Amino acid sequence: MRKLMNILLVVLVAALLIAGGVGGYLWYSTKQQADQIVMMAQPFAEISYGGIVLSPTGSTGVKQVRIMPHFVNDIITIGTIQLNAPNILALLDIRRHLSQGNPPPALSLSFHDVELSLHGGLLGPAPSQVQHVSPFDNLDALGCGPVTRFSGAEWQEMGFERFVGNLEVGYRLDAARNRLELRVDSHTRNWAALNLDIGLAVATSPQSVIDLASFTPQLASLRFVLRDDGFNALRNNYCAVKAGKTIPDYIADHVRLVAERLRANGIALGPGLLEAYRRYLTEGGHLTVVANPPVPIDPAELQFYAAEDVVKLLGLTLQVNETAVADLSIAWDAAKVAEALGSEARPEPDVVETPPVRQQPVIVRQDYHPTPVGELGRHVGRNARLQTTTGAQYLGRLDAVAEGVVRITIRRSGGTVTLSLRAGDITAAEVVY
Repeated sequence: MRKLMNILLVVLVAALLIAGGVGGYLWYSTKQQADQIVMMAQPFAEISYGGIVLSPTGSTGVKQVRIMPHFVNDIITIGTIQLNAPNILALLDIRRHLSQGNPPPALSLSFHDVELSLHGGLLGPAPSQVQHVSPFDNLDALGCGPVTRFSGAEWQEMGFERFVGNLEVGYRLDAARNRLELRVDSHTRNWAALNLDIGLAVATSPQSVIDLASFTPQLASLRFVLRDDGFNALRNNYCAVKAGKTIPDYIADHVRLVAERLRANGIALGPGLLEAYRRYLTEGGHLTVVANPPVPIDPAELQFYAAEDVVKLLGLTLQVNETAVADLSIAWDAAKVAEALGSEARPEPDVVETPPVRQQPVIVRQDYHPTPVGELGRHVGRNARLQTTTGAQYLGRLDAVAEGVVRITIRRSGGTVTLSLRAGDITAAEVVY
C-alpha cells in the first residue's frame, strides 16, 4: 500500500510539473502573439490589454481589451478574447498543426463582455453625407412613423445605452464523415441571441489550411435560431408611438410595407412566411429555420432553381416558437433582385441549350426520345432535357441518378454548373440517343 501511495505521489508531482511547464509555455506564447497583433494593428487602432488568461480546460487569451480605432471617435472594450480547443493538449498542438500547414481538428474564438457605446462614432447618429442605400436596407424601420432607419439615436430612445454581448465562432472537422461543422453563437443583452450551425460536406477531409479555404462547400445541414431578448417589445412600443398607432396596427402596417417593398424588388413572400414574421414580432420567443437537403448541395447552384425547387432541395422547415409553419411559398424575379442590389449580373434564362457537339457522320440521326424518369439511370453520360413541376427546363449531361436525386450538368455563361433535382419533381424527361 505504501509503495502504491509513493507511485501515485510521484505521478501527481510529475503531472503538476508538466502542467506548470505547459501553462508557462502557453502563457508566454499567448503574450508574444498578442503583442504582435497589437503592433500590427497600430496603423488602424490603438489596442491595449490587461493580462493573459489561461484555462486548464483548453483555452487561452487576453483580458481587459481596449480598442480605439483611428478612423472614428469610439472605444470598444472586451472582457476577454479567448482561443478555445477541446482540451489543453489540443491547444498545445495548434501551433504544430499550423506550422505544418494543417488545420487543427477543432477550434473556436470567443469574445466575452463586448461593450460598444451608442453615443460613439461607430453606432452614433447617422452620417450626414448621402450613402448608397439599396431597397433591401432598413426594412426593419418601415412603418415607424418619420423614422427611416435605426441607428444609435433611435436605439437610445428605445431605452438602450450600449451594446453588451458575447460572440463565439468555431469549427470542427469530422474526418469519419468528411464533414466540416461551423458554429456561430452570439447574444446581445436585452436584444437578441443567434445560434447558427452549418454542416458542410467535403469530398475528402482537408489536409491543409489551403484545402480548408479553397474547397467547394456542399451544404449538408443548417440550423438557424433567432431568440428575442426584449428588442421586439421595445421596438414595437417605440414605433407605435412614432406612428401614432396601437401596437397591433403598427405591426400589421409594418408587415404589409415589408411585403410591398420586397415584392416591388422581385421577392414575393407567401402568406405563411408573412404570418410567421408577424407572430415573431408580436410574441417574441424564437424563430427556427432548419435545412436538411436530401443530398448535399452547393449553395451557389440555388440561383439557377425556381423558388419552389429551392425549398424542396434544401428540405426547409420553419418554426415560430413551438408552431411549425406549413406554408413556405415564396417566389422571386432574379433580374429584379439583381437590379435592386445594384448588380450588373443578369440571370440566364431557365432553358439553356448546350452548344452543338460536332459529331462524326452516322447513319441513324441522334435525337431526344421521351424516357421514363425511373429509367434515367440507364442513360448517365448522355445529354438530356428535363422539365420540373415548376415548368422550368434543364438541358445538359446526366451525371448521376441515385437515392431519388438526378444530377445534371448544364452550360452557363462562363462555364458549367451541376444541379441536383428530385426525381419526384421531374414531370418529363427526354434523352438523346
